[in-house]
Amino acid sequence: MKKIFTLICALVGFAGVANAATVDDIAVCKHSYVLVCDELGTRPGKGVLFGADHFLDVNSGGTTATNKGTVDLSVVDGNDGYVTQEIVDKYGADYAGPHYNWLRLKNAQDVIAVRLTAKSKLIIFEQGNNKAGKEARIPKISKKADLSDALNAAPDENHPATVSGFRWEFTVEDDGLYYIGSYNGDMFVSFIIVEANEVPGTPTVKLGEQKFEGGLWFREVTCKAIDVVEEGVDESIPTMVTYTTDGTAPTASSLKYTEPIMCYSEGMIVKFQAFYNYGDGILSDENICPGADNEAFISFSFDAPTIAADGATFTITSPYAEQNGENYYTLNGGDEVKGDGTTLTESATISAFTKIANGSYGTFTSKSVTKDVYVLNPITEKKTIAVTAAEVVEDENSTDTPKPFIVKEGTGVISADKADFFVKNLEFGVVKDAAYQIDGQEAYIKMNNTNITFFVAAGDSVNVKVICAKNACKNLDAEDAAENKQDNGCTPDRQCFVNVSGTNYCLTDAEGKHTNDLKLYPNAYEFEFGLAAVKSTTEKVKDGEGNEISTTTYSDEAKYFTFQKYSGTGNILISSIEITPAGKSKQTTGITTVKAAEKANSAIYNLAGQKVNESYKGVVIMNGKKMIQK
Repeated sequence: MKKIFTLICALVGFAGVANAATVDDIAVCKHSYVLVCDELGTRPGKGVLFGADHFLDVNSGGTTATNKGTVDLSVVDGNDGYVTQEIVDKYGADYAGPHYNWLRLKNAQDVIAVRLTAKSKLIIFEQGNNKAGKEARIPKISKKADLSDALNAAPDENHPATVSGFRWEFTVEDDGLYYIGSYNGDMFVSFIIVEANEVPGTPTVKLGEQKFEGGLWFREVTCKAIDVVEEGVDESIPTMVTYTTDGTAPTASSLKYTEPIMCYSEGMIVKFQAFYNYGDGILSDENICPGADNEAFISFSFDAPTIAADGATFTITSPYAEQNGENYYTLNGGDEVKGDGTTLTESATISAFTKIANGSYGTFTSKSVTKDVYVLNPITEKKTIAVTAAEVVEDENSTDTPKPFIVKEGTGVISADKADFFVKNLEFGVVKDAAYQIDGQEAYIKMNNTNITFFVAAGDSVNVKVICAKNACKNLDAEDAAENKQDNGCTPDRQCFVNVSGTNYCLTDAEGKHTNDLKLYPNAYEFEFGLAAVKSTTEKVKDGEGNEISTTTYSDEAKYFTFQKYSGTGNILISSIEITPAGKSKQTTGITTVKAAEKANSAIYNLAGQKVNESYKGVVIMNGKKMIQK
């Protein structure tokens, strides 16, 4: 079997959005290729080429993820054999180790394009949120950007669950441009493998792993000539290969490939061409094997440094400090600063990366990492966040609703003191219908990747009051959801809530049932909840019989709380947030005073597990409970 040419994808020719690429700019993927999605580092973005210019982000509203599982092509898995021994034999050596199901594709709103040759096979490894049957999330292939006239069938009722590492395959019939989206929603992809139908005599090429030796980083490119086997011909014809390293097409007079090629530069392209070898070792341009060429795009990938914060001081540590690496950081997207950290005077989002010098060959830049570092006062008095200014203007060129009405860029202001709140990614939403406004307010804080962080001191608690727009939900006009899709009896599309540090809060009744369906409970746009800066711990105690008792206690811990986007919708529009100190939070120790009636009927033990009588003073254990005996 011919060995497949596989490369970790490089951001070669990564076009900027300002000079957005189109499908006409996509390079034909005429050789077998492996796109390792989590090696991209960041989501390419609409109109951006990636994967050696073989892929184009067409109309991305997409995201990336590191919480959707991983795929390791070097290990046969237990998921119904999605990573089979055949896959391991082909790709395991080059792609060992876990790779995230990272790149989101979603229906026709989140699509990539690729230009393939006839009979090429697509192999896609993905995670489809474990959906099965007709709701399974699998790739959807079309020759149209809107994914109409799909070339592959939708999943049926017997389709297995699309768990992490689910493998899907499809062979295209013709040369041409193909669009890849998904059926049924979010699908997260780790690998897109193109097994091209290469012409006879195409040499195989392999890009070795990056190494550091002699003070330099490099990768080796190896090539193997393939004899030409033609249909109906008994004897194969041997070939020889020439190559170039400047991106030009090799000729018979180019360098002959005899040994691995050492590559030290990012973006370097090594091209190979096969020629018929008739035994005399002399190559001629007349003896070229038509179409039997191949190439290697040289890429390097370096892990991000780590950021550690101790209060207002942060420190950056790189794994490449001993390999010519120097750290850089930015504060809130500002200018690059060289250094390993500093002490902040106000809260900021730190983005850190490492620049790695490679002699005269250039400098590599590692992946980046971000971290919020807070410099905030604790909440000790009532604080209110509200929209205080936002100019709403009408876009006459749009007919969409509510898009004709936008918040003019740069005009949105909220009443959040940066000493009390760290606000980033702030967006505004608009409510034009007076029936859904709060006191005539048009502009609202939009919880779409918005983060508002505040600080509660150890042992303190606060009461939070949130007022949303009266239609702050995914779809106020949604029909009643099926019973098995409701949340505490509420229709998901019509629920109004906020998310604080991963927990949803909303209006509830006396029994704790959600009453936040704005269609069923029209006043559910206003609600309150409490937050306390405590953490729970568990103490293990044994009684005199050797039985282990778990007694839960509580201890103080200062906490940062963050308002953030709920994963399902960005349509939560907030009019105001009011935070009021509620005093010290109650600390339960699990210790109570022993009652006389209990003493008369129960054995009593001290904390060492020794049996004691009623005259013993102090903390004791009786009936599996910790108590104080006076």
